[in-house]
Amino acid sequence: MSKVWICQGPLAKQPLRVKSGAGLYSFEELCFYLYQNAETIEESFYNEMLCQWLKYELRKQHLAKCLKEGLEDEKNGCWFMEQILREGGFHDVQEIELAVQLAKNMENKNPAQRAKLRGDRFLQSGKYRDALWEYHNALEKEKDLVFQGRVLHNLGTVYARQFLFTSAAEYYKLAYETGQQTESSEAYLLALSCRDNQVSLQRDADVTEVLSSLKEIKRSGNRAGYEEKIEQILSRLRIEYRKSE
Repeated sequence: MSKVWICQGPLAKQPLRVKSGAGLYSFEELCFYLYQNAETIEESFYNEMLCQWLKYELRKQHLAKCLKEGLEDEKNGCWFMEQILREGGFHDVQEIELAVQLAKNMENKNPAQRAKLRGDRFLQSGKYRDALWEYHNALEKEKDLVFQGRVLHNLGTVYARQFLFTSAAEYYKLAYETGQQTESSEAYLLALSCRDNQVSLQRDADVTEVLSSLKEIKRSGNRAGYEEKIEQILSRLRIEYRKSE
């Protein structure tokens, strides 16, 4: 966002801790956090502790009373988010509606899908430790192979972005074996070509050339030829990988 928000209300002596471990000290920070994380905040975030924090730390007695009544009436998370964002006045009607809609979409997803979405957000923001935790949490909650394949692929990406190519290759390989998605097999080849900086520049060039030719086969619609070529390369690289250990 390009806006600059100046905290005009009281600052909390005791911060409100959120799942990432960060602490919120102002109402402005709370509104910013809700809006930026609309699709990943769990409904359990809206609880008695939040009401107490608003009432005693930020002196938002009226809002705290409103939210407490919402808890008693068993309102959903979207309702709580809307009340807080409207109270803040930092977002226009369209922005609030967008945030609420994202939260509604989240409510329709199961716990595993929510965990994956949180992991995706952490991955995008470079918070790799948090992403790992959420992805492993998602794997524990969902046994669908296609879903697990996607999560395993993203786990590979977490390690690849940290230049831990050996671990990345292992997860990409497992992702391909689980979900049978060609993007995982391609990522596996790339990770192997880069692992631990032990591959020569010539080898990197060779792999890049092979991957380019694979994409041409894929675009031509020759699925059988593409999958056969992939398996040939994977078999060769598996042998070479074992020799290097």
